[in-house]
Amino acid sequence: MNTINFPDAIGTWLDPLQALLDPGSCCEWHHLVALAHTLDDVAGMFQLEPELPAGAERSRRLLAIRAELSRRGVLDTTARSALFTVLAQFVCGYHDIDLRDAVGLGHGALIARHGGAAARERWVPHLLAGQLAGIAITEPHGGSTPAATRTTARKAADGTWLVTGRKTWISRLTEAAVLVVFFRAPDGTLAAAAVDATAPGLHRRPIPPSGLAGWSWGILDLNGVEVRPDDVLHGDGMTLLRNHFARYRPLVTATAIGGAAAVFDAVTAALAARQAAGDVTRLRDSALVTLGRTHAQLVTALLGAAAAGRLTEAGHPDAEWWAAVTKAHGIDLANQAAADLVLLLGAVGFCADSQVAKTRRDLNGLLYADGIHESLYRAAGKQHATRPSTAASVRALEPLLPRSA
Repeated sequence: MNTINFPDAIGTWLDPLQALLDPGSCCEWHHLVALAHTLDDVAGMFQLEPELPAGAERSRRLLAIRAELSRRGVLDTTARSALFTVLAQFVCGYHDIDLRDAVGLGHGALIARHGGAAARERWVPHLLAGQLAGIAITEPHGGSTPAATRTTARKAADGTWLVTGRKTWISRLTEAAVLVVFFRAPDGTLAAAAVDATAPGLHRRPIPPSGLAGWSWGILDLNGVEVRPDDVLHGDGMTLLRNHFARYRPLVTATAIGGAAAVFDAVTAALAARQAAGDVTRLRDSALVTLGRTHAQLVTALLGAAAAGRLTEAGHPDAEWWAAVTKAHGIDLANQAAADLVLLLGAVGFCADSQVAKTRRDLNGLLYADGIHESLYRAAGKQHATRPSTAASVRALEPLLPRSA
């Protein structure tokens, strides 16, 4: 098997995994290399430095980066393999966790996969040109029970639906061109629709977040927002939601691990520089233990995200809870790894405008985004507690194992 030479330190993370993750060399690793180089170039072009504060200017540059990546032909149309998309998000996170939706459709994948012809023709070209999709699920009474949504639609005389309700903690609140909104349909079922972000009746109240601040965040009120039949996604809303996050959570996990891997490399580079300058004559054993432990944790978390992505791609019945638990576990590990590593960096790691400090804020935000971790762990635990045997857990690994010729 031919190995690929990745730029900079990314290769030290991905090169050793090629033979295990992709024994048949089907992942198009050369495209990952091209993506890494392109991100280096484009992020530099738009000066996405850590000291650039959150707010409209940072969001504008992130959208410009996404548009430029589109122009260069690296956005994924959902045609790439699950392994590729997971590793691509690791590469993005290594640059900056704000790039978590930089090279894919993000929540717009719901429209691409489940929208009717009119919705796809209206929105997918815009998303592929660099525009952004948001998702509106969480409500004031809690985000872990979407089936109990209080946002409802009523029929209008012309056959459209008028949707009214409040959604909370919505990311990409002001930047999204289209919002995938979940609500109770007139017949009582949970439904989802692609809603134009400029539609009358949408009202936003931004709230400054403490992490993940590259995109705006806050409350979205809907007051009689018109939804046409063509806007409604095909399928039961809960099924769409569960299937979407089974695909999306491994990508979030890989992004977080990429960010923590960059912190690891920043710390090891700083330690090497201090030794070379004679400032440190010998690293303490405790520091070496921290480096060894965190490297192993991040690699195994990345393997878990790749496994979850592959299970979803294979349509495995356990894919949803694998995605949930590996997301909770991976982001917990990424947070702990960054917290342990920054102590080795010294005071510079606590400067508010450093990339390390920004990454730690973003990782902390991911403890809450896309599912509270206690709920995700509980869902996985319930699966184990209700299984008649452990044989299914062994069978879950079968799609990931290489087959003999």
